[in-house]
Amino acid sequence: MAELKKLWNLSIQLAKTDIKIRNEGSYLGFLWYLLNPLALFLLLLLVFHDRLGQGIEMYPLYLLLGIIVFNFFQKTSSFSIDSIMKNAGLIKSIKFSNKSIIISVVLRSVFEHIFEIIVFLTFLIWFQISLGGIIFYPLILIIFGLFIFGVSLILSSLTIYFADLKNLWVFISRLLWFATPIFYNIGGQTRLFYFNLFNPLYYFITISREILIHNRIPELWLIFGMVGFALLFFVIGLFVFGRLEHKFPEMI
Repeated sequence: MAELKKLWNLSIQLAKTDIKIRNEGSYLGFLWYLLNPLALFLLLLLVFHDRLGQGIEMYPLYLLLGIIVFNFFQKTSSFSIDSIMKNAGLIKSIKFSNKSIIISVVLRSVFEHIFEIIVFLTFLIWFQISLGGIIFYPLILIIFGLFIFGVSLILSSLTIYFADLKNLWVFISRLLWFATPIFYNIGGQTRLFYFNLFNPLYYFITISREILIHNRIPELWLIFGMVGFALLFFVIGLFVFGRLEHKFPEMI
């Protein structure tokens, strides 16, 4: 417990430092966190509202929440993939748990994600949707955080050995963006549905929509899928990172 507390405190300090550095000298500050998802939301809404959005209940909310959840995953994985390399000097000079670097990246993204969710809540109020579902979202966020943390551990450790992984992940992220039902509905597309059964993001986005927009409990198979993928990637991430981190100082 003492080691976990030390790891947690160090991760928080690293996250605070990173946030402070990123916002230093910025006039808009935290508003920059909202510009990207909102700009993308407005663009896709204008393009797809009368096409792919037809037949989707409360399409603006459907679209915005999909963007916000995917954005959380994409930003965290992108920042973490080369986080070990960027902190090479720190790793070589000070002995500490390298996992704290990845945890700090996830914590920073959680902080930014909270701002996006607050904006989404204002949309719920505008559409006169009950805010009761928000009490369940922290649980989803914790499970989602475990999943993203596991993915980040895998990416950050493997990038030390395979430099091309960063470019490959950009390509994979783009494929996931189009394959995941963010701005469209799967509907009767059987092949796409079966593909998304193996897509963890499908479970997180669908469950978030069910709870926040429709205020109803998701089907059990969705919940089992969400928890199962989160635990699977969390365990694999810890295993891969633990096996490779002892060579970080000599590889970076």
